[in-house]
Amino acid sequence: MNGINLDVLIETYSTLKQYITPKDRQEAADALTSVLVDLLDDNSMKEFASTDSFTKNSFKEYATGFDDEDEDENQDY
Repeated sequence: MNGINLDVLIETYSTLKQYITPKDRQEAADALTSVLVDLLDDNSMKEFASTDSFTKNSFKEYATGFDDEDEDENQDY
């Protein structure tokens, strides 16, 4: 997990989320997810993604995009 305490990360996210307007929360979760995918292992990322609906949607979008890139690389052109 590269020294990042997942419990602290989740608590920090939950605290800061209160100060983000509801309409901006998904974008904030998307931005945070884009950083965390490089810092957390798969299991930790999945656990963080289960924090709330915003993180779940962000992780789902990331995972779907990642699968699409893999499929593109395997296509014959």
